Amino acid sequence: MAKRPDYEDLINASASAEKLTAWIIHELSVFNLGNTVDFNFLSRQSVGGYCRALGFAKNRNWALLELDKIAPESPMGPNVVPEKEAVAVLAQIKHALDKNILQPKEGGKPQMDIISDFLPKGRRYKGAKTLGHLWEFQYALAVELEHGRTRGANVTNNHPLLTAMVVLAHLSEDKLYYARLWEMETGGELFNATLEKKPTRSIQEEHIRARGYLQSRLQEKLKVS
Repeated sequence: MAKRPDYEDLINASASAEKLTAWIIHELSVFNLGNTVDFNFLSRQSVGGYCRALGFAKNRNWALLELDKIAPESPMGPNVVPEKEAVAVLAQIKHALDKNILQPKEGGKPQMDIISDFLPKGRRYKGAKTLGHLWEFQYALAVELEHGRTRGANVTNNHPLLTAMVVLAHLSEDKLYYARLWEMETGGELFNATLEKKPTRSIQEEHIRARGYLQSRLQEKLKVS
């Protein structure tokens, strides 16, 4: 039986992002079964190799960047991952779902349409209408980069795929998780700023945008359900 290549072999061979994605998810599955695995795919160099495979610019190794550099502030207010990079990450999640490499569940029930809200509008994915809210996925990735090297415990080392898998974990609870989160976080910031007698105008404006966005998403869900 041929020896399974390790992650460094794949990187050195300029393997496709799809091959790297399948390799990483396989290793995580093995780990979840209680077996020992080598997490070398989380090293800075390996994360850089994955970013290159996704087509990111040479200076866009997420493992070397702070959160604000990966996901700058957007005109809407919150930090978001650049559209091109979010599209590349989302494509890997879609590939993993299409190939049944990933099988997200909630309460034992498969949720294979979990990314349908973010895919181009006007189609169907796994039986669900696609809604075109890519911006929300860009925001979701930025939120979950907080589990990377910038703040607190470094769980993902800013790896794009692992960051996206954290997003999926929350979406399995509620497809509107991030729409709700934006409204909740801006509401909390507004309250704290008011309490501390700090300027509130910009926060209030963002909170209004977040609240309006959530309401439009809720209404949309009622129409497509």
